[in-house]
Amino acid sequence: MAKPNSIPSSVRGLLALNMILHVISGIFAAVWIANLVAPSGDMTLLAWLETILSAVAIAAGLSYGSYIALMHIPSLPPSKRGKAMGIFFAAFGAMALLLGGASSSVLASASGEVAHMEYTLLQQSEAKQVRQQAAASIANRIPALNDCVNSASNMQVQEVGTGIYSGEGGNVGQVATALANIRDGCANARAAIFASRAKLSRLFARLDRLLIDTRRVIDSDMERHEKLVAVRKNGSDYARLTREVNDALAVEAMQTVADAMRKDWLAAGLPTSAAAAITQNFDGMAEELTEGLDDIAALKDAPIPSMPVVSNMAYLALYPEATIAAIAIGACIELIPLGGILLGFAIMTQKAPGGATPREASPGAPKKVGRPRKT
Repeated sequence: MAKPNSIPSSVRGLLALNMILHVISGIFAAVWIANLVAPSGDMTLLAWLETILSAVAIAAGLSYGSYIALMHIPSLPPSKRGKAMGIFFAAFGAMALLLGGASSSVLASASGEVAHMEYTLLQQSEAKQVRQQAAASIANRIPALNDCVNSASNMQVQEVGTGIYSGEGGNVGQVATALANIRDGCANARAAIFASRAKLSRLFARLDRLLIDTRRVIDSDMERHEKLVAVRKNGSDYARLTREVNDALAVEAMQTVADAMRKDWLAAGLPTSAAAAITQNFDGMAEELTEGLDDIAALKDAPIPSMPVVSNMAYLALYPEATIAAIAIGACIELIPLGGILLGFAIMTQKAPGGATPREASPGAPKKVGRPRKT
């Protein structure tokens, strides 16, 4: 078995620096672990014990592992030294990656929460604007419905008085009945839009006040946990109001009256001339009423923006622009000790036990024979 090396003062200085950084890394890991064992923030005696022991174990384990590696690996034969160093750096690198993520998540928790709230508020504002545009698009179909009511009424009057479309006339004919149904359907759809517009106006006003209150909470000096609770409560109210907005969009009324205009009138038993006249007058109106209606209907099934509960670690991936500084600091906390160990290996492998070079210290190394001095 190889004899351990004595550690030079320069390497001892690197170990002291590494120990300090390992203690910092252990503290950050302890905060991370505390969030795991006590998500609500209510630390029990057992949670404190688990957190403190975890921090001590991480700091002591990393420091002692570095010391043991520097004591023994450089004294190994070159054929075994490379493999041992590879295994050590792979294990240390994996641990550094995990602890670096933990440190970064702790450092980024504040900025990550703010970015999470800001992103949620932006998504909610955009969703409200999309639904306002949808409501305005539906309200803009009122002129087409007015034309529908007027055209159906005029055609019905002509049919009742002269029988111009069926050749029969009267109030009880199929053509007159079909025209009356179209007129009533357009009138009912128009009334539905008027009722929907009044309700949507109130709902959008409440959504505006809710979003303004969410902005006030985000910009306030409230304690972080209270701020998250308030924003999530507003998010729940926002989802409830948005569902009411979805229900108030008069999509079904538009689709129903458009389907009534596009019936196969010949199959319904109307004369050819009457079917052609109804199709010619109302087909274009039906197209106008249903233009873009599928996109508005899709809003009813679209997920409503909310503020899901995510871990601090998730902030690093979700909002890298807001957490890049924390990622950099966490990486430095773990990479500096790794670089210090690598430098310590470089120093230690220059000298084997007794001050000789590794080649001279190996048992089978040939000794250098000097030339005899001349007397």
